[in-house]
Amino acid sequence: MTESNFNETIYLSMNEDVRLGVERGYFRSGLEHYELYGKREGRKLVRFDPNSHSIQDYTRLVRTLIDGHPDNLDLAMAKAVGSSTLESFRDFGDRQYHVLCRFGLQNGQAIYDLACGSGRTASALLRHSWHGEYRGADIIPDLVNYATSCNPGFRFFVHPDYSIHADNDSQDMIYSWSLFTHLQIEETFLYAKDCYRALKPGGVFIFSFLTLQEPSHRQIFLNHVTELEYGQPRVHLDAFLDQGTIITLFTQMLNFKHLTFIDANDPSTTPIGSFGQALAVFTK
Repeated sequence: MTESNFNETIYLSMNEDVRLGVERGYFRSGLEHYELYGKREGRKLVRFDPNSHSIQDYTRLVRTLIDGHPDNLDLAMAKAVGSSTLESFRDFGDRQYHVLCRFGLQNGQAIYDLACGSGRTASALLRHSWHGEYRGADIIPDLVNYATSCNPGFRFFVHPDYSIHADNDSQDMIYSWSLFTHLQIEETFLYAKDCYRALKPGGVFIFSFLTLQEPSHRQIFLNHVTELEYGQPRVHLDAFLDQGTIITLFTQMLNFKHLTFIDANDPSTTPIGSFGQALAVFTK
């Protein structure tokens, strides 16, 4: 391993104990730790190719939004996670909070925000006075930096790896909004596999997804067909799952227990309305 192909920032982000060791002078760098101990201990290095579709698509999207809103970073960060206005950013964060409460969110729990983006859910948790052990991870540094600045007391990580930055059996709840909608199914499986590892027995895993069974989602699919047909550039990958595939992946291949599916436009999903994407809920 050499400095040219070792990402110091990400290694320290993924290994909190090493970061503290470097800060306290026990190691000169994360690279030194990896060469002395990390490799032998099986410490993970980044499995994301820096040229992967996720990093390329979202780095480009976020930078375009920041450059396009030089005087309004808040709006750029809202748009980066799909909210067209600051009001909708707040409203959808509240819907996310209510979904978590519906499936058992309580104060004092350890929860993990997989693909936390610019901190939309984290901000809602703070608005509703939730307190506990929050971890938020994303692959885009600009989003993580913004989320960190807006949500004091919560821990955020740049974590470009198909894994959960948490110990075995440590999380009461893991949730992910609109992540699996932008991944290949093999990538989804890797994330889900590590979610199972990190959840406590009885812990809850909630995620949203696009499905062609939902009429409003079919239009997204047809828009991409048109882009492909006319050679238009794709902003990012949109992937569609169905309930049968999800059940196979999560219960037959990963041993999750299925709780429920919720339709995208079910008005009873939250006290303030539907969620917009379908939801799947599992327990360990």
